[in-house]
Amino acid sequence: MIKIENEDEAAARLESALYSAGRPLSIEELIRASGTESRPKTMAILESIIKKTKNAFRAIEIVILPDGNYVFQLKPEYSSSVRKYASKPILAKATQKTLSYIVYTQPVSSKQLLKLEALVFMHT
Repeated sequence: MIKIENEDEAAARLESALYSAGRPLSIEELIRASGTESRPKTMAILESIIKKTKNAFRAIEIVILPDGNYVFQLKPEYSSSVRKYASKPILAKATQKTLSYIVYTQPVSSKQLLKLEALVFMHT
């Protein structure tokens, strides 16, 4: 990995990691993402980003969770108003159930799947 000396570049890397992860990130993951190879430097940059986020945004925040992980998230008070805009699952529930059945019982024949589908349609 290339060591990043420029703090602006390290901050941009941290911002992009937090934004794109969609899950909490550990400090070790953030150190790797920043490229600084330094815990104190990464922590200082994170604190700076948290302060900037508080000043620049009203509905989003960076939170330090009780386990020490960091997450970029929507503030809880805005979650109900944006729920209708949130992305839908890529796969429909029926498809997810079928795939989980295949994984659990493999090998499975197409004949077995057709029987399963018939049962599902009868009970819905």
